[in-house]
Amino acid sequence: MLSPSATVIICTVDRCNFLSRVMRAVSLWRCSFQELILVVGPAQDDTELVLLEYKDIINQVIFTEQRNVSVARNLGLKAATGDIIFYLDDDVIPPQNWIDLHLQIYREQRASCGCVGGVVIDKTQQNFSLQFARGVNSRLSESRPILSVTETTRYISNPQWFCGVMGANASYKREALVRIGYFDEFFEYFLEETDVCLRLQEAGYTIYHTDAAVEHYVQPSHNRRDRRHLTCWYSLAKNTTYFALKHGWQKLPLAMFLIRLTFLLIYRCLLRILRLKFTHNLPFSLLFQYIQESIVGVRHGWEAGMKLYNSNDWKNGRVRVKLD
Repeated sequence: MLSPSATVIICTVDRCNFLSRVMRAVSLWRCSFQELILVVGPAQDDTELVLLEYKDIINQVIFTEQRNVSVARNLGLKAATGDIIFYLDDDVIPPQNWIDLHLQIYREQRASCGCVGGVVIDKTQQNFSLQFARGVNSRLSESRPILSVTETTRYISNPQWFCGVMGANASYKREALVRIGYFDEFFEYFLEETDVCLRLQEAGYTIYHTDAAVEHYVQPSHNRRDRRHLTCWYSLAKNTTYFALKHGWQKLPLAMFLIRLTFLLIYRCLLRILRLKFTHNLPFSLLFQYIQESIVGVRHGWEAGMKLYNSNDWKNGRVRVKLD
């Protein structure tokens, strides 16, 4: 069987320093894939200088004015010609055999394989701790990111849980992404790949895991000042609520759905915001602002989620909500 062709898509915004390091690594194993596409958000730094430096190995550069990772991924996907799409984050360094290790699984599993996810190591932590390994998610987006093979098998025996991936180390069959209707652009950041994984599995594809590991060097961005000081509380609350309504509503008894979603939002947003008082000594005014943003996010996520049930796309199984 011929090896499928591969396209690497890098979505980036305002990380020119680390992007240069990523591009330098990619240049060492550029011969292992056929196409390299960069999707550049509204950068305010010297990203264009990095693009110029590595123009000889880049096939296409796409610019977008939106800070929305799902929009960026869809733009890259629509321009791609490869059979397998590798989304490479602009703060991740994969090993030189990264492409080959993923493609081997597609060759072995053939038509059933819709996505491959690998191990992610956080290199910014003192002990280089795992961020992801054979993780799973629930229909409400609850996460168990680090599991053994046995634990993963036990979880997915329950229809409320499914195999997930971490965007830092994932590849997808292009025709599968097109078939399910691309990334849902309501997820501008957070849960976009989790939503895709569930929709792929509902379309009959299987998610496979590999032990191939990438190095994640967590970088500051408009969504986080550091690893713990997040600034994206609106997105976290909005997308958690929307995801739960999209995939968990009517799958659970109403009381159980509301209780689990409430506890998830308290854990994912409220408690983590309050923890910032102890870890970063943030003023109460800023903490209150983050809580307000979370509340607005829940409202917007709830409104968008409920609208799905009246849409033709929902009835036909093709749901992609765009931000205003």
